[in-house]
Amino acid sequence: MVKLPRVRRTPRDELVEATAHGELYLRRLIRSQLTLSTVALVAFGGIVGALPLALLLLPGLQDVFVLGVPLPVFIIAWPPFPLFIAIAVVYARRAAALEDSFRDLVEPRD
Repeated sequence: MVKLPRVRRTPRDELVEATAHGELYLRRLIRSQLTLSTVALVAFGGIVGALPLALLLLPGLQDVFVLGVPLPVFIIAWPPFPLFIAIAVVYARRAAALEDSFRDLVEPRD
């Protein structure tokens, strides 16, 4: 009985040939990306939804002025934007890290 040498299949081979393992790799990547997108959406929605709710629950804020501008206008106009930028930066970094880890898995090492 002759034993044939076993060929080691790489993740790249699995993806190219569309095997069950290749589909698993892609599903994991897509699931990770979807989770990241959902977290970013919830953070964004939480900020956008909390501002009007805070103004509704604290009606005394309408009588407060900052630099001649009513506080509700100031709260809605200024603070969300740095938070949105922070969410975008974290999202972009994490998405790049996910893609890099997938690329490291798939591409052959030099």
